[in-house]
Amino acid sequence: MRARFLSSLLTLAAASAGLVATSSVARADTNDAPSAGEPREIGVGMYFVATEDVNLRDAALSKGARIHVTRVGLQKGRVATVDVELADGYVLKRVAVDAIRKAFVLADESRD
Repeated sequence: MRARFLSSLLTLAAASAGLVATSSVARADTNDAPSAGEPREIGVGMYFVATEDVNLRDAALSKGARIHVTRVGLQKGRVATVDVELADGYVLKRVAVDAIRKAFVLADESRD
């Protein structure tokens, strides 16, 4: 009898935890969604295209150049720097996110 009670209690606790986790994930998605003028968060695996000629650290890129984000650096919980791979495979380390947002747009995923 005691084992059945404990089993029921554990099942109830697990179900409750699942509901709480699901509702907090949904709430986090709606709060983190960028609004009209707010920049989208940059993440690993994203491709960007230069909208103008730009110098990133020690590389000069022309308009239309594609970069690939390979790593993100956090500062105070927000993305502050990124490592990007150029078309020739060279990786630029710790590029400021503001430089990416200023001179690049998210690449069209269907062009890969």
